[in-house]
Amino acid sequence: MFAATLRRAARGATTPRQRRHLSVFDWWRENVIKPIHGTKVKLPDVMGIPAHQYMQLVYPWPVIIGGYYVMQWAIGRSHASIGDRGEKLRDSGYAPSAGEDAQKAALQRTLDEIKRRKEGR
Repeated sequence: MFAATLRRAARGATTPRQRRHLSVFDWWRENVIKPIHGTKVKLPDVMGIPAHQYMQLVYPWPVIIGGYYVMQWAIGRSHASIGDRGEKLRDSGYAPSAGEDAQKAALQRTLDEIKRRKEGR
């Protein structure tokens, strides 16, 4: 028994191998993403302008055009919801100044309280 312990100590501590469970995402990353990102396509110069310079103009355009159409969609939804100039909102009884008097009264009470404390010193 003592000899077995010495042999084990001489070998050093062994760590069990960890088994890695591969998922669909690991396969996708190895077989689809890495080959696509590793691919280089040499673009030709256009009218003497190197590709890296004209691509700086090409890349932002899909974002700009897409953003424009998303904004137009949001404006259309807003008009359908509250009307072109907020008519549907006003007709529904919504009044933005409904709580204004209560707020002014609360602010005045706070200011009066501060003034009273300063005079009381």
